[in-house]
Amino acid sequence: METTTLHDQPLPHSLATRIAGWGSIARQYPIFGKTWFGYRVRSFLAPLGLLTGVLVLIGAFIPGSQAALVRGALLAAWLVVVLALFLGRALAVLVCRQGWPAQREAAGVVCALLFGALCTLPITPYTRINPTPAAIPNATPQQIERLREQTRENQIVNLVFWTLVLAWLGGGADLLAWFRQRRLLRENELLGQVARYKDERNEVEMRLSILASQVEPHFLFNTLSGVRAAMLSDPARGVAMIDHLVDYLRATIPQLRADRAQTFVSLGSQLDAAQAYLGIIRARLPRLAFEVDCPPELRKAAIPPLMLISLVENAVKHGIELKKGPARIRIGATRRQAGDAEVLELAVADDGIGFGKATSGSGIGLSNIRERLTHL
Repeated sequence: METTTLHDQPLPHSLATRIAGWGSIARQYPIFGKTWFGYRVRSFLAPLGLLTGVLVLIGAFIPGSQAALVRGALLAAWLVVVLALFLGRALAVLVCRQGWPAQREAAGVVCALLFGALCTLPITPYTRINPTPAAIPNATPQQIERLREQTRENQIVNLVFWTLVLAWLGGGADLLAWFRQRRLLRENELLGQVARYKDERNEVEMRLSILASQVEPHFLFNTLSGVRAAMLSDPARGVAMIDHLVDYLRATIPQLRADRAQTFVSLGSQLDAAQAYLGIIRARLPRLAFEVDCPPELRKAAIPPLMLISLVENAVKHGIELKKGPARIRIGATRRQAGDAEVLELAVADDGIGFGKATSGSGIGLSNIRERLTHL
């Protein structure tokens, strides 16, 4: 059983290449390429040498008055075979080295093989072995006419025969194999592109997951920092804030953890989380007023998770907390046209100290938003 299994195994690639013929080695390279042509020529040498020997032997043993005519036909046949084997293929190799577009290259290869065959066809011996009326002395007109008809029929048969021979010798099979190889190479290239796109997508999804995991602790730390400040200044109000915070976390943390694995979530869920967060902040800063303006039909719109809450946090920490007196935050969602496309525009506006002022922020929130939008 082991011996049978071993005999059924394919040979190692290096060994198979060493013992393979030149034609088999040529098939391992792109058809009508320079390397392919070199091995293809070597594969023709042995059959061509055998054909040459056979034709020489036939020509040497032909007696009679037709010997010269037959030898000429054999020489023409040999020249036809040589030109058919090499001319069209060599021209096709030159065409493929030009770097033309696919359709133009295909047309060029077909024309190169046809040109090689057409250049060879005039010297084919399809008219050379047919008898002529002059070869039959004292022939009657009926015999001459019958002989001419027979000659035309022979010419047609020989022409069809040599056309088929030239189509085979001139690279017809190689042309079909070239089209098939080109299609398979294109399919392989597309499969490679799909694999690269999948790898890039997995890399982007991993990067987005990392960015989202950075936003969640950023959100929690900012919120707990606000609770700590309230506990130091007003313990009773701090306890009330903790109660609100527990309710808020119980409702939002499971959602945040689930959303982190998603590329997009509904706008309505993010607006609810932002509104709950601002409710906690207003318990700590009674001077804060806020509003959420979103048409009902936009609440189902898809947006990246944890992005809106990050903007709201920045508005509170870097705009509202540093301002004295009443403050206001507005969250708005609108639909507008951007060229030919319809886009969703989200805005978090505050009347705090404004951009360009000295703040304690590291910019991780806005950096994450820009980077995530770039990936998406």
